[in-house]
Amino acid sequence: MSKMKEKHHYRLANNITIWPLTGMNNELFEDMVAWFFEMQNMEGVTVEVELKDTMNAWGDSQQCEDSDGNTYYDIRVCLDQPLRDVVATLMHELVHVQQWEEDDWEGDGEKEAKSRQYELADAYWKGWE
Repeated sequence: MSKMKEKHHYRLANNITIWPLTGMNNELFEDMVAWFFEMQNMEGVTVEVELKDTMNAWGDSQQCEDSDGNTYYDIRVCLDQPLRDVVATLMHELVHVQQWEEDDWEGDGEKEAKSRQYELADAYWKGWE
């Protein structure tokens, strides 16, 4: 595998769409999602992330099905919180995607998602050092 393809493997192996607010740079958020997929060795996932200026929650996610019967995941993240919390919220929702993909969670999956969200967020940022 070429170095370029290897570097971007998890971006290419998944379908990641970011719906930013006007003027937002979605590359950072796409990088976070691709990083999560790489850390969890997940391929073939379709995820749409919508960045919202306000919401009734910090984030939410749902498993969806398109008209052809293909599964995809819809994630919404509220940006009206500190940056570390935005990243942790995205990671929290991605843990739910992993739970759905692997069909493995206890209860509603919240305990695991909450326990991993800041660990994952901090690990993502440490990768930039």
